[in-house]
Amino acid sequence: MRMRILLVAAMLAGTAPGAWAQPAGQTAAPGAAAAPDLPSYARVLEDAETKLRQAEQAASRAPAQHQGGAISGSRIELMQVMRSAQDSVQRVPTSFAGNEAYRNADRELREALSSIVTAQRGGGEGSMQAAEKAVQIIAGLRQQVMQAAGGTGASAPAQPASGSGR
Repeated sequence: MRMRILLVAAMLAGTAPGAWAQPAGQTAAPGAAAAPDLPSYARVLEDAETKLRQAEQAASRAPAQHQGGAISGSRIELMQVMRSAQDSVQRVPTSFAGNEAYRNADRELREALSSIVTAQRGGGEGSMQAAEKAVQIIAGLRQQVMQAAGGTGASAPAQPASGSGR
């Protein structure tokens, strides 16, 4: 059990869930520039949503764990893609960083990421629900960004988003 926890922690860059929070005053993920405007940010979110949806689908077809309790590669990949999606969300343009939709989505995504790590510690039960919630959060935020941008900059999602990024 301890080995699984250490593996998950190592895969998520060695940070504890509390450390995933955005430092005060910082709008872009470390090493990533903030999107220059809302249409660009909508495209960043669309890309993150697509990658997360693909990782979620791949993980749903694979076992949560291998024999001996090791987390499957597809679930590790899903957690990595979720962390990358969080980085994408944090590439918010300064003009939108104070928006309630962004703040809520950022908080909810951190919670979803923490939930998937916790679920994997417990054998994987609930991890796919956390991944789906993350997809919905990003989709909802992207819709809010597109509205704020006047509907420009990104294509509409293929699936209706019921994300909470309000």
